[in-house]
Amino acid sequence: MKTPRGPLRTGRQLRAARAMANLTQRQLAIEAGFAPRAGRWWEKRPDGLPTSVPTSQERIVAVLRRHGVELFADPTPGCYWRA
Repeated sequence: MKTPRGPLRTGRQLRAARAMANLTQRQLAIEAGFAPRAGRWWEKRPDGLPTSVPTSQERIVAVLRRHGVELFADPTPGCYWRA
């Protein structure tokens, strides 16, 4: 398994950030450019790395930032609302 890069680390974190951004799985998938089925699968793996494709991770993080949500990896994966 590849070492995770960037702040996106778990399916649980992805689900929390998406909900905080008030996005459906489909909306996030369309804006970030991946298949909605992939997003559902990633969120079902709560402690697993959502995707090991760096460009997908970067696009997801960018979409969430546009919607006011920041992700962080340390000390534990999480997210917060940016004012």
